Amino acid sequence: MKRKRVVHTLKDKREIIETLRKGVPGRSSAEKYGVGASTICDIKKKSENILGFSKDLAEAERNLERKVMKKAPNEEVDQAVYVWFMQKRAMGQPISGPLLCEKALHFNARLGGNSSFRASTGWLHKFKRRHGIPEIETHGEKMPADESSASTFNDELKRYLDQGYEEEFIYNADETGLQRKVPLKRSLASRTEDATTGCKLSKERITVMICANSSGTHRIPLLLNRKSKKPKSFKHAKNLPAVYSSQKKGWMNSEIFANSFKNTFIPDVKKFQNLIGKTGKVLLLIDNAPSHPSAACLNRIDETVEVRFLPH
Repeated sequence: MKRKRVVHTLKDKREIIETLRKGVPGRSSAEKYGVGASTICDIKKKSENILGFSKDLAEAERNLERKVMKKAPNEEVDQAVYVWFMQKRAMGQPISGPLLCEKALHFNARLGGNSSFRASTGWLHKFKRRHGIPEIETHGEKMPADESSASTFNDELKRYLDQGYEEEFIYNADETGLQRKVPLKRSLASRTEDATTGCKLSKERITVMICANSSGTHRIPLLLNRKSKKPKSFKHAKNLPAVYSSQKKGWMNSEIFANSFKNTFIPDVKKFQNLIGKTGKVLLLIDNAPSHPSAACLNRIDETVEVRFLPH
């Protein structure tokens, strides 16, 4: 009898790869997931591609429920819409399908995408399936609950201050996007011109992370994140006044954030403490963005530094 074809999620495939790398026989995974030995061998052969693709996805569990590794035709617009969607949902804002399509058209125009792109219902269906986005019922009393969360957080912050966090050792970090070489919307023109010629918008995007303490006496070096690993403009630069990293889309991700936290934030805070001759526990406040690692993960790095998420 022919075995029924089973298509597993990226999450399942990643677990199979991790199990194989631990030395567990492939037949154990084959029995567990109801597949043949040839499927396990195929997953093993493609392990680098599978792990690389799943790493590029946002850290949300839903994304790893995808079963295929096919990327969006216009990946830059796709990622821009997804990041915008996650930011709005983190703020508690309801998002409809038509609004997603509207934003897709907006980003496509801003990023100089395909002129034939229409953000059709077919595109919307594939976008939601690609990112594991379900439709959920919204409730009118959601936002007041957020005000309650903010009030509760204020109480928690006061308790932290009572536990010995000095104002100089309470930090906040946040990211923002910077578009380079964006042309002017208006321009001076000669008397004979009826209108100036338009320009294609630049796609050069830089993510900048800014961090400082609450007293304003200490600023962590800026983190700049771009697509290029070795920009030509840095060829003769020896000492940059900022920390540079790269990601193929120029976005922040959990790996870059964790590396910055461990190798820039913590050492720079220790250096500041030595400079002012004071020691104490450090509190870092960040927003609960999909690109940030969990607080539990960050809090394992240094016991004198605690990370807390701001309320939505």
